[in-house]
Amino acid sequence: MAGTPDTTNPYYDQYAVAGQEVSSTGEGRHILVTESELIHPTHADGLVDKGDPVAFFDGVGVALKSASSASERIPIDTEGIWRLSVVNTGVNAFGTIVTGQVLYIDAVGIVYDEWSTSYAIFGYALQPIDSVRTEVIAVKVHWMWPWWYYTSTAPPWGQ
Repeated sequence: MAGTPDTTNPYYDQYAVAGQEVSSTGEGRHILVTESELIHPTHADGLVDKGDPVAFFDGVGVALKSASSASERIPIDTEGIWRLSVVNTGVNAFGTIVTGQVLYIDAVGIVYDEWSTSYAIFGYALQPIDSVRTEVIAVKVHWMWPWWYYTSTAPPWGQ
């Protein structure tokens, strides 16, 4: 075997066998990510808080625990329906956020409707926001690899 495995990774197991389930919930939606690798809203202590929307590389989710240090491993739920603060910028194709609309997370942990300045796709709005404002709404969080997001200069629905 070439290279050296990262034994500090929370998923490292020297006795791993192909086909074994690794997920903690039986569904694979909860994962562990080191706090310093998370993009999240800003707080006085600089660390992620429980319930924060987070992003990490192409992954997204909601923090299930507040961090006490940047080296702490934080459980992240990468699926589910969560009540989150969402910004309707008014600059998307609809001018409002409609039920089922794709939402994004930006590089400072804000969930909103504007794709061109976003960091990653975050999920889908399950409630509308009819004017430019920030509101707490139900959001279907969904970690996915958006092929069109990386292969196009415009969203597939036009702008």
